[in-house]
Amino acid sequence: MNWRVMAKKDFLDAHRKWSLGTAAVGFVLFLAVPMYLGMSHARNPGTVDFFGQMGILVFFAPLTGLMMSYGAIAAERELGSLKLLLALPYTRRDVIAGKAVGRAAVVGTATFVGVFAATVIFLAFGGSLPVVEYVAFLALVFLLTAAYTSSAVCLSAASPTSNRAMATSVGFFLLTFLGWSSVPLVIRYVLNGFSSPRGAPPAWANVIDSLSPVKAYSTGMDTLVHGNVGSTFYHTGWFALLVLVAWAVIPVVLGYRRFSSVDI
Repeated sequence: MNWRVMAKKDFLDAHRKWSLGTAAVGFVLFLAVPMYLGMSHARNPGTVDFFGQMGILVFFAPLTGLMMSYGAIAAERELGSLKLLLALPYTRRDVIAGKAVGRAAVVGTATFVGVFAATVIFLAFGGSLPVVEYVAFLALVFLLTAAYTSSAVCLSAASPTSNRAMATSVGFFLLTFLGWSSVPLVIRYVLNGFSSPRGAPPAWANVIDSLSPVKAYSTGMDTLVHGNVGSTFYHTGWFALLVLVAWAVIPVVLGYRRFSSVDI
C-alpha cells in the first residue's frame, strides 16, 4: 500500500509548490468569473443553464490534467531523483500508481474549487440545481480529469525526457479532442480498399467514435445530467461511465508494463 504514501506525497508536493493553488485560481477565473458576468447581466438569472455555463470544462479540465501530469515521472527521471525514490521502499508499481492517483487528486481538487465557486455564485443569484444531476456532473468531471491525468502519467512513464512526454501528451490531446472521429473513417477507408466509403457508418464505427473520453463525457452529460435517453447502448450513461473509468485505469496498467522493464 505504499502507493497511497506516494499519492499523498505527490498531492502535498503540488500544494507546497503552488501548482495546486495556481490551477485552482485558473479554474476560478475560467468558471466563476464568466458565471458572475452571465448571471449579473441576465434578465432572469433563474433560467440560466448552469451545466451549459460549465461547458468549457470539456476543454480546460483535460488540458490542465495533461499539462500538470506529463512530467510526473519523466521529469524525475531526467533529474535523477527517480533513482533515489526507488531506493526507498517504493516499487515501480507504487510510483506509477501513486503518481496517477496523486495527479488525479490535484487536478480534481483544483477543478472542484472552480466548480464550487461558480456554484455559489449561481445559487446567490437565485439559480437552482437538481442534486442528483449535480452529483452526476461532478462524477463525470472527475472521471474526465482522471482519464487525462492517467494517460499523461502513462506517457510520462514511457518517455525518457520531459520534452518527449510533453509532445506525446499534446498529440494525445489533439487526437482525443479533435481527431478521434477520424479514426473510424480511416478504418472504413482502409477496409473499403483505400477508397472513400459511402452510406451511413456501420454500428462498429459509431462504437469506436464513442470511445473517446471527450465523447464519453458528452454522452454522460447528455444522458445522466440532461436526462436524454440514448437510442443505442453506446449512447447510454452507463456505457459513458464505463468508458471513462477504463480511460482512468487502463493507461496506468499499460504505463506500469512499460515502466517495469525500462532501464532508468
